[in-house]
Order: sequence, then C-alpha cells, then structure tokens
Amino acid sequence: MDTPSSSNRQLIGGIVAVTVLIFVGLIWVIMRAPNNGPTNDRQTGKPEAVRFMDDQDPTIGSTNAKVTVHIYGDFQCPACRAAEAGLKPTMAKYADRVRFVWKDFPLAQIHSNALAAANAARCVQVQGWFWRYHDRLYEKQAEWSGDSDPTSKFQTYAMEVEADAAKFNACLTNKTESARVAANVTEGGANRVEATPTFFINNVRYFGMSPEAWSKALDKALQ
Repeated sequence: MDTPSSSNRQLIGGIVAVTVLIFVGLIWVIMRAPNNGPTNDRQTGKPEAVRFMDDQDPTIGSTNAKVTVHIYGDFQCPACRAAEAGLKPTMAKYADRVRFVWKDFPLAQIHSNALAAANAARCVQVQGWFWRYHDRLYEKQAEWSGDSDPTSKFQTYAMEVEADAAKFNACLTNKTESARVAANVTEGGANRVEATPTFFINNVRYFGMSPEAWSKALDKALQ
C-alpha cells in the first residue's frame, strides 16, 4: 500500500524522468538542424539571372568598375539602417574599384512612410545631394518613421544637406520623381527581391553583410 510520501516520491521521479527526456530530445533536434551560418553573412551561392537598369539611379564609385553592387533598400527599414555600419566603410574603401548603385524598394505594406521617404530622396537626387540625404534619413530614422505626416521633417533634412528648398518642396508635393521609385520596385520584383536590405555583388545575391563579409566578397569578386 502506497503512503502519501511514497506517492509524492514517485510523482517527483516521474516528472524528473519526463524532463530529462524532453531535454535530451531538444539537444538531438538542435544537433540535427542544418547550419546556415550567421544571417548577416549569407548569400545564395550561384550567380542569378537578374537584370538592372541603372541609368537614373544614384551611384558611387568607378563608372568602369569590374564589380557592381546593387543595394535594394528601404529608408524606414531598421535592418537597412543597421546594415549601414558595414556598408558605409565598404563604399569608402572600394569606391575606386567598385560601383555602388542604390535601388529603392520601400516595403509600403509594413512601413507607412517608406514610399514618401524614397520620393523625398529622389527629389534631392535631382539637385545632386542624394547620398547626403540618404545618410540623413537613416541617421534620423527614429525621428520621422513614426510620424503620421513626415513632410516637414523631410523638408528640414533637405535644407540641412543644402538642397534648394523651393525646388525640393515642389518636387515632393507633385511627386515628380515617383516614377523612378516605382521603376526600382518593379525591377526588384522581377529580380525576386522580397526583403530589405538585399544586395547583389554583380549578380550574386546577399542578404546583409558584416564589414568582414563585405571585404571577403568584394576581394573575391575583384580577383
């Protein structure tokens, strides 16, 4: 006949046994899971069939470069802002050998101000200040991304990078450069871009890069 104390001991023993089995099972699952490596240094591997039309897009670097990097980005995307820590020093280091091309890919369904930011940056591009404005939008992302109407902030940033205020305001109001943004989105869709940031080094796709991964990939492409 079981006493209360012996029943408790059996119950505790059963719980411990089940816990051990669950723990062993989790370890087995983890060990069996495929290792895809760190997400910041991931690439698809083989070259892809992609097409780029860069005539109207902002660029930095050599026009005759052997290697071209296409940057599909969203100014409201936190991951894109984080990626700048690796991308900016890379652009400075390789601009004499590599051409970097910006591509707008605003994820408007989840980032309500991304499309407006892309249009604002293109309005500044017309005046020759795209990259300065690009940097300012990322630096101030937390300031404007949650606004119901970020227009006044976009106007302030334009003046801060020395753009002509009247020309910028007219462009932004009339959405003069929206066709360029739309063309990039269409191109990105055709190239199967689904998330930001997405990079192509020549025609190999990457999903985000640490500074070390950038150097490794670009040195390999330049060989």
